[in-house]
Amino acid sequence: MKRITLILFTICSLNAIGQEKLKIEIDNPEPRVGQSVTFSINVDFLTDYFKKELGKNVDFTRSTSIFGRQSDDFERVIIFEKAKTYEIGPFDFEFNGKKYTTETIEVNVLPKLPMENGLWLRITESEGQQYLILEQLISNESNKTENENGGYSHTIGGVKPEGNEFAELNEELTKGIELSNYSSANNTLNPEGAGLFDVGFSYSIKKYKIEFEENFNGVYIISEKDFINLPEKFDIGKIKIKK
Repeated sequence: MKRITLILFTICSLNAIGQEKLKIEIDNPEPRVGQSVTFSINVDFLTDYFKKELGKNVDFTRSTSIFGRQSDDFERVIIFEKAKTYEIGPFDFEFNGKKYTTETIEVNVLPKLPMENGLWLRITESEGQQYLILEQLISNESNKTENENGGYSHTIGGVKPEGNEFAELNEELTKGIELSNYSSANNTLNPEGAGLFDVGFSYSIKKYKIEFEENFNGVYIISEKDFINLPEKFDIGKIKIKK
């Protein structure tokens, strides 16, 4: 029995050695239900194959990757409908006689936010990189206007009141810790069952990469002084950052 196990282990090891490992990247390290996530797998070998087969007199278009750079990656967008941790991969395939396999990646999907004014901050980690994710909802107001012909115009979901700015984090939290705002988006969210003239909320999400100086050692707790444009009512909890 031990001999059979050893033989099987040897065969599996040889198969793994013969495969090229491909990396999976995502643009949203911890999405909520209903938010989109772009999965990207590097397939540069396809470009190399076509160049070899078709020669130098062919131009290749390149897509813009999830991180804003030009890339030859294979991409797909997924929207999760249930809050839980998903395990994606590995994907095994063969191309032109060569075997490829992808790594496995976990995606933790959170529930939707409650439809109310609020500020939410959380820390998460993906592939060894720590992130701070700041979300905010601000109640909209109607901008419906009537014209002299009896018609009207308005923005579905309403608009954010003037003077109400979204909160953001300072880039330098403390000596040895800096933030890099690598992604941000704003849009309007409407409660389920909202009517044509009902107002919703202006939503903001900002994602920051946490970058440590080499000599940083310790723990830092996020506080009010680390924010710009904090709303009157907020509860950011106790977010600890450590290397």
